[in-house]
Amino acid sequence: MPSKPDIKPETELLSVTMTRTRLFSQLTLTVITLVGLTVTLPPRINPLAVSPIFAQTQNTSKAEADRLLIQGLQQFQRRQFREAIESWQKSLSIFQEIGDRQGVAKSLTNLGIAYYSLSQYEKAIELYQQSLSIFQEIGDQLGVADSLNNLGIAYYSLSQYEKAIELYQQSLSIFQEIGDQLGVADSLNNFGNVYYSLSQYKKAIELFQQALPIFQEIGDRRGVADSLNNLGNAYNNLSQYEKAIEFHQQSLSIRQEIGDRQGVAKSLMNFGNVYGNLSQYEKAIELYQQALPIFQEIGDRRGVADSLNNLGNAYNNLSQYEKAIEFHQQSLSIRQEIGDRQGVAKSLTNLGSAYSNLSQYEKVIELYQQALPIFQEIGDRRGKAGSFMNLGSAYSNLSQYEKAIELYQQSLSIFQEIGDRRGEAGSFMNLGIAYGNLSQYEKAIELYQQSLSIFQEIGDRRGEAITLYNLGLTYRAMGQEQKAREFFEQAEAIKREIGID
Repeated sequence: MPSKPDIKPETELLSVTMTRTRLFSQLTLTVITLVGLTVTLPPRINPLAVSPIFAQTQNTSKAEADRLLIQGLQQFQRRQFREAIESWQKSLSIFQEIGDRQGVAKSLTNLGIAYYSLSQYEKAIELYQQSLSIFQEIGDQLGVADSLNNLGIAYYSLSQYEKAIELYQQSLSIFQEIGDQLGVADSLNNFGNVYYSLSQYKKAIELFQQALPIFQEIGDRRGVADSLNNLGNAYNNLSQYEKAIEFHQQSLSIRQEIGDRQGVAKSLMNFGNVYGNLSQYEKAIELYQQALPIFQEIGDRRGVADSLNNLGNAYNNLSQYEKAIEFHQQSLSIRQEIGDRQGVAKSLTNLGSAYSNLSQYEKVIELYQQALPIFQEIGDRRGKAGSFMNLGSAYSNLSQYEKAIELYQQSLSIFQEIGDRRGEAGSFMNLGIAYGNLSQYEKAIELYQQSLSIFQEIGDRRGEAITLYNLGLTYRAMGQEQKAREFFEQAEAIKREIGID
């Protein structure tokens, strides 16, 4: 009888760009049965602000507004997002009163970035659109390009990839027209992130490789490190682990040289992710434990939560489920405290995964059902699809296969709508397992073949191996042992090739 294959959770850390500064993703992980996780890209940003010297030359009201812009920036850098919002709301009011259109646009942009950091993407979009209109009215092309870029990132986070691509293309064109090489490189990186999330890893690599030499030419070492980081993640998903490690090592070295402690911590996390994919969980734990104190020392509570989250997943893979739950509970508490709603939903999902391994399926369903409305409220369609998939697996474990099929079909529809090929392949695989459990083997084989084709198309060798293994189990259940052995041998050959257990 086909069984649920062992899929190891993985996380990636991408780098995106907002308002002309390097952004990197917040490390987050959603355990989606048979697929892996959902990657999202909350940023590290330096919002727009004027210099103190410039502020001193203005009248009292403008000087106060400029001071509030800078104060908000400092609060934002300390990840005090709500305090930053308060400061920027005040600066916005003053700029509006004195008729300073550019100041209004800057304040709106900063507010959008702050709300984005709180996972309030719809609110961020509303603010970016207001700033975009003003930048267009006053003829500030750089501001227009940055606003389009920021809108692209927000739509990206809502899994509206076609809209994100459209906006990135517009921002890229303007950056090219005005000769802003930094903006060009940033836009190329962001394009790469979209294709990465669509599981089009080779296309993503092509774009990251276009961004890399531009960052090198303009001497932006942080941008170089981010591009190398993204290349490492893309190769990780192509199961080219040695190449992934090579790129992450280069990225880590640069981050260490330029004193980017947050970047160093995130590189260590990415190394851990690669070793996790190699089933070297003790090594992954060692790397996550190196990252954790760095996040704690620099006051990055989101990074702390992410480290605890990944430690939980690693211990889950080592079958130390109680320890995994302990780490996920700590991660959840921090995410709740800092208002990271997307992180909260993902922690609930990961807790569900741990309880699933303890066969506490009613508890699992309760946790997944708590996560689902959060994903729905913040507009995270990929997270919503993952929740349907996870709920399907929980009902499957309760032998409620018809209910599981209904949920898998919902996840499949969403993954297809947003163009997530890996999610689509995982949904087909789960449907195959459910039909196999109903002894509908021909239907199961048909679904596995669809899953296999997609994994082969996107270059996901791990997914390919798992699908081949499931095909073998299905043919064995049908009494076709020779056919089953052929598929098992193909699966084993791929596992040896990519170096996994």
